[in-house]
Amino acid sequence: MALRKSPEEKAAQAAAKQLEAQQKEELKRRQAIEREKAAFFKSPAGRARVAFEEGDHVFQYAINVMNHEAIIVAMVGSSTKKRTTDPVVVLNSVCHEGWELVNGSFVFVEEEQQSRDKFMSSGQNVATKGSVVGYYLFRRAELNRRQVGNPWEEPEMTTAAGVEVRAS
Repeated sequence: MALRKSPEEKAAQAAAKQLEAQQKEELKRRQAIEREKAAFFKSPAGRARVAFEEGDHVFQYAINVMNHEAIIVAMVGSSTKKRTTDPVVVLNSVCHEGWELVNGSFVFVEEEQQSRDKFMSSGQNVATKGSVVGYYLFRRAELNRRQVGNPWEEPEMTTAAGVEVRAS
């Protein structure tokens, strides 16, 4: 009875481990691609691409442009804290999918209001919480459509010699 493995058995075992590791890595890569693909189609550009491919004539998208948070400090007063989002990247990504911006409008959506009586004087301090939502309407514009790649695919590069190379 042999206690040690022969070199062939060791090589076969190493090859099996390497194959298993490669299969696990390939599975992780495919899962990452599926996550990226799902995230893209939930994004404004992904939704715009689907609408374009379905033959829609208009596409509407809403985005929170600014959030206001109510802050009331007892015996001091009230204020609001605001955060803004620049929608330009989103709007450009939708236009690159074959859409032209027709109209944009903004609405303040009030979520909450806090008020306190002023300390040692008459009146009240009021702070409002809410969001400024931008509503954008696009119309189909074939000329705006760019041949952008899918973000979940590896980009392809071409060398000066015209040879296609895959990025790793």
